[in-house]
Amino acid sequence: VTATHATIQRKGQEDEELPCGLCVWAGGTRPRPITESVIKQLGPEAAAATEKATRFEKGKIPVDAWLRVVGAPLGTVIAMGDAAFVADAEEPLPQTAQVAAQQGAFVSRLLNREYDLATNDPGPIHPNYRDPLQAVKLRGATKAPPFTFVNLGKLAYVGGGEALSQIELGSQRLLTEAGSVGFLLWRSVYLVKQVAFRNRVLVLFDWMKSQAFGRDTTRF
Repeated sequence: VTATHATIQRKGQEDEELPCGLCVWAGGTRPRPITESVIKQLGPEAAAATEKATRFEKGKIPVDAWLRVVGAPLGTVIAMGDAAFVADAEEPLPQTAQVAAQQGAFVSRLLNREYDLATNDPGPIHPNYRDPLQAVKLRGATKAPPFTFVNLGKLAYVGGGEALSQIELGSQRLLTEAGSVGFLLWRSVYLVKQVAFRNRVLVLFDWMKSQAFGRDTTRF
């Protein structure tokens, strides 16, 4: 990168000079120190799983299909979100809030239904299938199913009251919109995903205030 241009190098192709006035480099993120510390304390099984990881999964904690940390005593440690990767997955999961939210809901079901995570095939800790309360809690799932990510689509705000929206259900694309319609979909999903009614009211009020008076700016 120079003051007037950036040189792009592609394997098997000639270098390309791209004129620019401002060059912004997005260097990505690195693991948090606590994640690196956990990986160092795991056993050889975790080291083997980490060696097989793709470049997108390097520096993350390996977990099994139930999000239990590989290399730790079975069922004692759970990791999820950007800090972890599923060691036996066919392909890496996207690093999005959608994945982390689904994993959080999955772990809460494991704990609320009291599955025994210390076994290879997690089932109830104290099975009593004649107990109607336990039957309701388990909802017929006498064995804990592994985590499965369901892609619900992608949303991206591009500024100026416009957004890109792609609504999906797994591999089935249901709706694709851009512009003001995409922006409406983006805001609708954002509002619904708030964790409490109070948050929804506060966010909605903030949007109305910003629309009427503009955003607050800080001057240095």
